[in-house]
Amino acid sequence: MPGFVANRLQAALFREAVNLVVQGVVTESELDSIVTSSIGLRWAVAGPFRSFHLGGGPGGLPHFLEHLGPGLESLWRDLGTPVLDEPTVQLLSGQADFGASVEELDAARDEAQIKVMQAASAPSTLASNLHESGRLD
Repeated sequence: MPGFVANRLQAALFREAVNLVVQGVVTESELDSIVTSSIGLRWAVAGPFRSFHLGGGPGGLPHFLEHLGPGLESLWRDLGTPVLDEPTVQLLSGQADFGASVEELDAARDEAQIKVMQAASAPSTLASNLHESGRLD
């Protein structure tokens, strides 16, 4: 299977992001806000499987898959397959005004990402207790 896992996941998410912008569902700016204020935060500390495990309530991932999985699977059938043809590239490029230079955005992203990584790596009380009890090993 070609590609690193992270690159494949990034490609899948970006494909649907492009589709949503091309279909006029959201703008690039709106989509970035949605991701950074929702799944981006959750996945930074739990990842998709643990997030869905938690979404399953006391029954965990098995409960999630049994009760919410069919609805999620139906969404998979509706995911888009955009192409990066000239009109799409023009649309995406035309919305790519992020209010600062690439250098400024790069520095701000790196600073914020370091803060997120530091916060995510700080031991939580629950994780410390589980590790001490041997339940997290």
